[in-house]
Amino acid sequence: MPRIADFRSDLMSGIPPAALQAMLQAARGMPEMGFRDDPFQLRLEREVAELAGFEDALFVPTCTLANQIALRLWCRPGDAILAASDSHVASSEAASTAGLAGVAVRRLAGRCGHLGPAAVQAALAQSHGPGTQPTRLVWLENTHMRAGGTLAPAGWGAAIGKLSRASGLRVHLDGSRLWNAETATGLPLAPLAEGADSLSLSLNKALGAPAGSLLLGPRDFIREAVAVRGTLGGAWRPVGFLAAAAIEALNGRTERLRADHERAGRLHGELAEAFGPLAGRAPDTNIVLLTLPAGSAASEIVDRLRREQVLALALDETTLRFVTHARIDDQAVAQAVDAVRRALCTAPEKATPS
Repeated sequence: MPRIADFRSDLMSGIPPAALQAMLQAARGMPEMGFRDDPFQLRLEREVAELAGFEDALFVPTCTLANQIALRLWCRPGDAILAASDSHVASSEAASTAGLAGVAVRRLAGRCGHLGPAAVQAALAQSHGPGTQPTRLVWLENTHMRAGGTLAPAGWGAAIGKLSRASGLRVHLDGSRLWNAETATGLPLAPLAEGADSLSLSLNKALGAPAGSLLLGPRDFIREAVAVRGTLGGAWRPVGFLAAAAIEALNGRTERLRADHERAGRLHGELAEAFGPLAGRAPDTNIVLLTLPAGSAASEIVDRLRREQVLALALDETTLRFVTHARIDDQAVAQAVDAVRRALCTAPEKATPS
């Protein structure tokens, strides 16, 4: 029986051996009781804040929690934010955004998922007037998950930041996979986050840390974030052993992620050869989207793939998502392509886009 090839998420990448060793070594020490007393946590927060060009950072359990804290701090219940229509905050996090923060999302069309300066400027011009919800925040996402891990166009974040500040708004960047953008563009984190007042970063997706994310922003903002984290049930401790693993996972990330991106390109190339335009655009980073032929249901195809030991995610009933990571090698790519061919039960030349 073939081994399982798990393309569902880069959350499945596994902990790098050096990070696992660092975690075990830190776990042998005496844990700290305070919420921000642990030296490993403080080092992680300080080092990543410096990398990204922010004053401070806060270690939190998940990127969704980091995003929700940012919403709580920049907005009040009843406020609205501007976001791309298929952004994570408006889709996967929609219930939390409305239920926890009480914030409405004004959905705007984006290019490959990304809000452009012109769209933001037009929306800001329409955001005032009697009966209009106050718009407090512009929400960006890089890379953009539902668009297939796409990169934000160069300069858009800085331009949107300038427009937003001129209108009295803040900008938050959901950078759950900004590490992938760092590798794909060759740019450091700081210029990639230019224009943003706050930033969320996942540590357990691209990097392979065992758990955790970071919320970054001004020092006063992070001081308030500590309290909000507690009200949302995210005041975790002790966390030094997790922070130690994340620090080590930062090392060698570029080489690891470059390999992930190359395999995503290889997977897309073979799917495009087999299924033509159904494979969509070539990936910028580590996410490949496959549109299914008319009459195919994503949930059924996912079940067929599972029986072939290939795990993929249905984004909706017509789209499959494949994410490459450290546990996906060339053999797994070949296994996935063969399994998709059989699951769709159609010759490549007869596949037609829906």
